[in-house]
Amino acid sequence: MGEYTRRIDIRIEIDLWDWPAGRMSRQGLNLTTSVFNYRFQKSIKNPQGSCQMTMLPQSIDTHILDIVKPLDVIRIYEFGRLKFMGYVTRVSYSGTINKDGKPGRDAVISANQFGGLLLTAAMGFGLGTALGQDEGPILNAAAQLSIDILKATADGVSFSEIVGLIYDSFITFIESIEATQNFVSYLDEYLDTSAGLSSVNTPLLPRQPEFFTGTEQQITFWQAAEQLIEKPFNELWIDNGPRKVSIDSSEVSLPEKSCLVLRPTPFNGKKTTTGTLNLFDNLPSIHIDKDHMLRFDLARGMDEVYTAYSVKSASFQPGEIARLLLGDMKVDEDRVGKYLFKPLITELFFTRMENEDGDSLEAQTADAQTVTQNAAETLLNWFSLNEDYLSGAITHMVPSDPDADPKIGDKITVYGIEGFFYVEGIAHTWQYQGPLKSSATVTRGYNRTKKIEVKDKIFRRNQIQ
Repeated sequence: MGEYTRRIDIRIEIDLWDWPAGRMSRQGLNLTTSVFNYRFQKSIKNPQGSCQMTMLPQSIDTHILDIVKPLDVIRIYEFGRLKFMGYVTRVSYSGTINKDGKPGRDAVISANQFGGLLLTAAMGFGLGTALGQDEGPILNAAAQLSIDILKATADGVSFSEIVGLIYDSFITFIESIEATQNFVSYLDEYLDTSAGLSSVNTPLLPRQPEFFTGTEQQITFWQAAEQLIEKPFNELWIDNGPRKVSIDSSEVSLPEKSCLVLRPTPFNGKKTTTGTLNLFDNLPSIHIDKDHMLRFDLARGMDEVYTAYSVKSASFQPGEIARLLLGDMKVDEDRVGKYLFKPLITELFFTRMENEDGDSLEAQTADAQTVTQNAAETLLNWFSLNEDYLSGAITHMVPSDPDADPKIGDKITVYGIEGFFYVEGIAHTWQYQGPLKSSATVTRGYNRTKKIEVKDKIFRRNQIQ
């Protein structure tokens, strides 16, 4: 039996921030030789991500507790490519006495991706007043956001413009409060909110964000954006570059920052006015070869099996919803006999009103029902094979070629499995004198012509780590 070996190449840096001055005080402090181990993970479903690393507490010019503070910025490079960037959330220090009487000490740094700030930091009514500042015409965060988003209600406005308006509202709020103005330069340094946004994708239906005009005292960027992007037909997530991501039928290069990614969910069988699109088939794929494959944990099940699909408007009243479900629901006739009635009901936010062309309410409603029927058929086409899909985790050695390393939002193939998977999450782990590994959380495992057959050859190889 032969042997497969390689040299691990990692680098770990931290940027230190002087918050009273609103600037970086030290850039790229190298922590690499101090770190024992680390683990970071990212997911399409959670913009925060996470990272935790264990290190010597006093191997740099001062104790780690004295120099590293919350919101300092961690960067992890693997084989010369930035793989994780996030802000410090916690620094801890622990000590033990070994059996031989010698002390043991280590420090742990925890961090999140920059999406965590967009998920948790809110536009809050009353903050300026509490700080003795006149907030001017801003009545509350929800009302101000609604005023801004109303600019994006016209037909043909793309989702990128809608998300851009939400982010501009977030920044305007930060800049309007004297005590938080320094935060804008911090976000500008590390966050890109435009490079990864679809420029041609537009809402299925016209909308007016009436759900923002209530009495909400606060709302975050992520809460607002997720309500307006028409999930699950679109996906919004965050990852750092440099990397390529498939958006609008082309590959876009993300810069070396934390980047928002907004694109149509790569459904196969997506119904449009011009035909049916197979977006998943058109994604470029990355292959995990036999030299890097370590482990797979895959399963089929009925957890996300549905037998009826409906897309409705949030503005329909209960009686209208019943009529809509009865008249426009798409039923999976092949599976309803086996799994009974298990509906998947998706809500699209829009308001029916007389438009500038004077179309009647009935005409607009008919148009809306055509759109929702097509959307329901898209869901049927996409989810109907869920009982046959493989999902789970695939663990492999991180390749020295960064472009060959699967990332969230990628389509992958795997040695020994004749089919494709969609990567929804990744987790990288490393420990001193150990391997650098990645575990990809995968779904949609399927072969377009038949179910995947997992073959024994997946571990028939003539090399070891």
